[in-house]
Amino acid sequence: MPPSKNNWLEKLLNFGISEGSANNLNYKQVVNLALALLCVTDAGMMLVFALQQAYWVVGFYAIFMVISLFGFYLHSRHYFSLVKLIVPFSTIVQIVVTSLYFFGPGSDFHWLFVTVAAYAFTAFRPDEKIMRHGVVLLSVMLFTACEVFPVEGVHMSNADQRLTAVLTFLWTLFTLAVVINVVIARLRKVNDYLRVLAEKDELTGLANRRKVLANAVIMYTEAMHYHQPCVFAILDLDHFKRINDTFGHDAGDLVLSEISGVMQSCLNKGDAIGRYGGEEFVAIMGNTTLTEAQQKMDSLRETVENTYITTEKGIVIPVTVSIGLAAISSQTKRYEDVLTLADTALYQAKKTGRNRVIAQQPTF
Repeated sequence: MPPSKNNWLEKLLNFGISEGSANNLNYKQVVNLALALLCVTDAGMMLVFALQQAYWVVGFYAIFMVISLFGFYLHSRHYFSLVKLIVPFSTIVQIVVTSLYFFGPGSDFHWLFVTVAAYAFTAFRPDEKIMRHGVVLLSVMLFTACEVFPVEGVHMSNADQRLTAVLTFLWTLFTLAVVINVVIARLRKVNDYLRVLAEKDELTGLANRRKVLANAVIMYTEAMHYHQPCVFAILDLDHFKRINDTFGHDAGDLVLSEISGVMQSCLNKGDAIGRYGGEEFVAIMGNTTLTEAQQKMDSLRETVENTYITTEKGIVIPVTVSIGLAAISSQTKRYEDVLTLADTALYQAKKTGRNRVIAQQPTF
C-alpha cells in the first residue's frame, strides 16, 4: 500500500492485529480506536485538573490511562476478549465518577454514555448479544442515575458546568463521527474486495467471463453511440489439452497464468481482456480499426510464440495462440453478433493450421 497521510491511523487501528484476524478485523479496530480515545480523554482530564492543582484527581485519570495503555499491550498479546470488556467498564466508571463527583450532573458529562452504547454495537459481534445488550442496559441505568442524582460537582461552578456541557456534546459528536467513519471505511474495503473477487479470474488475474462481457457491452455501446471503430477478439491457446495431458494440470495453470500476463502487456491501456472460459480469452479494442487490431493481435501472437514457459522441474513448454477478430459495423444490432463473428474467425484460424490471426468481415 502506498504511503499516505492516514498511515498513522492505519497503524493505530491495526496495532496488535495479526494477519489471520480478517473475520474480526472491524471489531478489533474499534477496540483499538476506543483505547486511543480513552487515552486522549484521560490526558485532557489530567491537564484540566492539574491546572486546578487537584492532583489526586489527576492521579485518578492517570490510573485509567495506564489501564488503557495496558489494554494495548493485552491486545498485542492476543487477549482481545479481555480488552473488549475492559474498555466499556473503564469508560463507565470514569463517566460516573466524573459526572457525579468531579463535574456535577449539570455538566451533562454523563451523555458520554452514548459513546459506550455505540461501542457496544460496534465492538461486540451479533452473536455476543448478552455482552452487547448488557453494556447498553447498564449504560442506560447509570445515565438515568446521573441524571437524577442530586450531587453537585466538587470542582466546577455553574458557569463551568455549562461550558463542560457544550464540550461534552462536541466530544461525543466527534467520537461517534470517528467510530462511524472507521466502520464505514472498513465496510467499503470489504465491499471493494468482494467486488474484485466477483469480477476477477483467480488463476490469471484477468477479468472473469462476467466482467469481460460487461466490459464488452459498455465498449460496444460507446462505439455505436460515438460512431467509433471497435474490434472484438477471441484468443485460444493451441493444443492446451495436450499440455495438460503431457505436463500435468499444474503446468497448464502455469501456462495460463504466464500467457495471460503476456497478452495483457501487448494491449493498450484502454483495451479490455478477460478469461472467457478454459484456455479461451476475449479482448475488446475500442477506437481501433480492424486493420490496426490485426497488426496488434499478430504482434501479440508472435510474442506468445516466442515465450517459453519453464516449469519448476525445468521443463520448457512452447505455446502458441490462435486469434479470431471481428469489428462492429453500423448494421450491428447486438454485441453478441460481433462475438459470434470473432468465434467463427477463430474456428477458421484453428482449421487452417493454428498460430494465426484471422478477421471475419460482417455479412449483412
